[in-house]
Amino acid sequence: MTFRTLLALAAVSLSAGGAFADDPVKIGYINKMGDHPWFVAEVGGAKLAAKKLGVDLKTQDVQFDANLTITTFDTMVGDGVKAIAIVVPDRALGPVIAEKAQKAGIALIAVDDDIAFKDGSPVPYIGMNAFNIGKQVGAEIARIFKAEGWDKDMASVRVASIEDQKADTCMRRNKGAQAAFLEALPAFPAGQIISVPYDNTMVNAIDVMSTTLTANPGVKKWIFWSCNDDGVLGGVRATENAGIDPANVIGVGIDGSRSCEAYPSGKPTGFRGTMWLKSAKEGETAVQLLYAAVKEGKPLPMISYQEAVLINAANWQDNKAAIGCK
Repeated sequence: MTFRTLLALAAVSLSAGGAFADDPVKIGYINKMGDHPWFVAEVGGAKLAAKKLGVDLKTQDVQFDANLTITTFDTMVGDGVKAIAIVVPDRALGPVIAEKAQKAGIALIAVDDDIAFKDGSPVPYIGMNAFNIGKQVGAEIARIFKAEGWDKDMASVRVASIEDQKADTCMRRNKGAQAAFLEALPAFPAGQIISVPYDNTMVNAIDVMSTTLTANPGVKKWIFWSCNDDGVLGGVRATENAGIDPANVIGVGIDGSRSCEAYPSGKPTGFRGTMWLKSAKEGETAVQLLYAAVKEGKPLPMISYQEAVLINAANWQDNKAAIGCK
């Protein structure tokens, strides 16, 4: 039975129960890293939509804990939620979560990280096209690379692809960045691209890049791309700690959340830009779509992509309020 069929049946069941017709729709929202600015804004958007729609929204931060994710999901279902939006801490949980939702007869939407059933059938998804947003990053880095004449001395350049290698979504972003970069600069030696594993946090990105810098003392210029702003700004911070001139660093992030830290001082920075997505809009859209599915029987769209906007030092002041910088 498809999710759309389940949603239609759930909606009919709900509307048929006249005694419950006026009860608020109960929706769950599970996210993997609730103290990160991206997810703070995302859940904030979900709460705003819930307030407008009269939704009883249950939220939970699971802090990358797979067991807590499963427990939270089961608890929410037991508490009577009719739908759940989830940012999984690990895409490997996808088939488990999808099956649980199907058995419970509730609507499910994946946010930020796409997931699927065991047979590969996708769960409705809100977020970014991971490979394409990576390509935007790679293209912007290549543009700066050429504009600043780095193509005149490629031997002195290394690229650090800062990767959460257990996260498929992250790897697709990085692969997209590499594809666009090499497409724009076919003469750049692919062997000068270094894979640097990290745990998706800025603190760890600083640590692993500090080690990488020490292991490559002869490199004069560094390029960074990563899953998110944390990876890129962490790499940039490592170069700052090592005394490397910001003019010799090109890093472009994804999500926009760390632009609030990179640009307020007005000082030169190797954090040259970020592909900003409005995470609050993702949370808001998730709740709106789930509400319409439960209350009105509307099928969930299988894909709801967000478009990215380049934020850099030149336009940050004009966009900081929208980004959520204080």
